[in-house]
Amino acid sequence: MVVAFSRGRLRCEVGGDGTGLTAAQASYFARQVRQEQPDQIVAILPAKKSWLGGWPYN
Repeated sequence: MVVAFSRGRLRCEVGGDGTGLTAAQASYFARQVRQEQPDQIVAILPAKKSWLGGWPYN
């Protein structure tokens, strides 16, 4: 999943609904977020389905 933070707050999340992303999809979304919001911290994180204790429920 790809997440973006600004000033310590989660601003954007893609693929955190348990479906996950492939490596190519995660790279694409991360690049798009970095271009659109250069002041945000963007991270690619491993995601698990929320009912298995994944983000943000870990």
